[in-house]
Amino acid sequence: MPTRNAPDPSPTLRWDALTARWCLLASHRRNTPRDMTSRLDALRGASECPFCPGHEREAEEATEERLDASGRWLARAVTNRFPMMGRGPIGGATIHRGVFRERPAVGAHEVIVETPLHDADLSDLDPDALATVLDLHRSRHRALAERPDAAAVLLFKNRGPRSGASLRHPHSQVMTCPVVPPSVRRRDAVAARHHRREGSSLVQWLIDAELAAGDRVVASDPHFVALCPWASARSHETWIVPRAPIAHFGATPDALLRSLAAMLRQTLRQVRRVSGDADYNLLLRQPARAKWGEPWAHWLLEIQVRRGGDAGFELSGGMSCTVFSPEESAALMRSSDVL
Repeated sequence: MPTRNAPDPSPTLRWDALTARWCLLASHRRNTPRDMTSRLDALRGASECPFCPGHEREAEEATEERLDASGRWLARAVTNRFPMMGRGPIGGATIHRGVFRERPAVGAHEVIVETPLHDADLSDLDPDALATVLDLHRSRHRALAERPDAAAVLLFKNRGPRSGASLRHPHSQVMTCPVVPPSVRRRDAVAARHHRREGSSLVQWLIDAELAAGDRVVASDPHFVALCPWASARSHETWIVPRAPIAHFGATPDALLRSLAAMLRQTLRQVRRVSGDADYNLLLRQPARAKWGEPWAHWLLEIQVRRGGDAGFELSGGMSCTVFSPEESAALMRSSDVL
């Protein structure tokens, strides 16, 4: 009989030989706190929230803050107490045991506390406050990208329990991954293949085509386009895309942050209105760090409405199913009365 060792609690990346992708095993995250699981928990509110003003000592170490004129914080970045990746030494070789292959999962993981207000949504902030949050996102993105083991930088927001959020206070997360995640690798390969074949950026080609069609465009200004993509994975999926190619979020110039804040605020309000204020994920889609110099590199923001988990069809077939067409969603969003 082979020896059965107790699993190592340190996070590891395991290679799935059937799908040729890495999977993260992070058993230490069983202890992640949750305050959104019941009405009673919701009523406890800010009195026990580690992200609220006055509770700063209950959160992890602050890595960067944005302060107002009186010295009070407007937004702050803190290390994640329950990180996806381990905090061990950078590096670590892949271990092969026949078909079984694994490597240490080491990286940075921070939480961006977006506002002192416990019950606000990102879309409730005024454009200046939202621009401050985006500036902090960009700064932490740049800092974490300097890690030599950062194969990819991920930035995301989970809003509501169906999105995977564990705490109510408005926050988002930025982290590094020591391997290129499967979805990033797949998108990069498709974009690179298009550039080799057509000599153009795939994202730019899609923007031009959507603007020409018009019926899936939600809003546009000189710098950004908000649209419901042709092949939406979920109802009311929405992208916000820079008109000019910007390889990664850290390269976004100052002049565009205020415009992005206004577009993001309006788009989130429209998504919340047409979805009945459903939970959502806000995701940064950008290439792997090694691809930031490629001519096809172009980041975008993606909003995914979450009403429940994937069912049998999605899990067995690996395909998505949506009950609202993107044309319907875009029309509803354009007609929604939001300020």
